Amino acid sequence: MPTRLTFDAHPKELATRRDGLTRISLLWSRRTHRAAVVVEDDETGETLELDVRERENPLDVYEHALAYASRRGHPGRPPAVPKLAA
Repeated sequence: MPTRLTFDAHPKELATRRDGLTRISLLWSRRTHRAAVVVEDDETGETLELDVRERENPLDVYEHALAYASRRGHPGRPPAVPKLAA
């Protein structure tokens, strides 16, 4: 179970997988009726929580969590900016 969550202290874990040294979990809050994807990096100790937004598919965020994280950014890191061809 992830070490911290901002949206719920006791979420229900719906799915979890490993991608190398990264653990990715899809969580559901019964209290708030919201989903989140938590990405934990075992190498750096970083934890990232991605709130599943209203029109997003929770399984899509779960399956492509690292792409969503790079697009959105997270505290301390700005979102990735696509490079334009010269």
